[in-house]
This record gives sequence, C-alpha cells and structure tokens, in this order.
Amino acid sequence: MTTLRGALADLLENHDLPVDEAADRHISPDFRQRTNGQWDDRAGFLARIRRLRSNTQEVTITVLDEITDGSSYAERHLIELLGVDGRRVVYEVYVFAALGSDGRFERIEEATVMVGPAT
Repeated sequence: MTTLRGALADLLENHDLPVDEAADRHISPDFRQRTNGQWDDRAGFLARIRRLRSNTQEVTITVLDEITDGSSYAERHLIELLGVDGRRVVYEVYVFAALGSDGRFERIEEATVMVGPAT
C-alpha cells in the first residue's frame, strides 16, 4: 500500500525519478483528484506536479495524521514549498482517498489551506 507521504516524496522531491514513473508507483491509471472543489484526471494532476517540480527548489512534508481502513485512506499534512524565486509558503492539507486493490490511489479528495505566508 502506498502512502501520501511516499507518493509526494517520489512525485515532488525525487527529481532523479521521472514523474510518469513516480505516478505509476502510486496512482492508478484511472486516477482522479479533487482539490478545493476542482476535479482533475490523471493527466491534469501530472501537469500540476510537473509545474510544481519546475517551480520549487525544496519541499518539506510533515504528516500530522494518517488512518487507513481497508480501501479508505485519510491523512493530514503540512507541506512547505520553497520556490525557485526564494518565496516560501506553507499549506495544511486534509485528504480523503480511495485505494485500489493494488494499493495505489484511485481517488483523492483534498482541501488545502494556506497556514504560512508566502515570504
């Protein structure tokens, strides 16, 4: 079973690992994600990951809570992003997800709240 921390580490932090390969490890081919009410399919999600990779120089993820019950997964984390422009921003992210039978994410629904100002 994948975890959100593991997925984000491969997708955002491990620049030696191609985005598509990282995604194949952690998300299903029919993956969908809703962030603050906006749905993306797998292609839209990966486009956002590529933008984040190119616009950030450092990512710090701190898991605050994590619960799994069968195929249901819930997690809350802080993510701190240091942009290539030197600006730093911190978000708190609340996640509810569904895992496939292979342990990869099929669906993620999240709400993201900025908790630290962009500096």
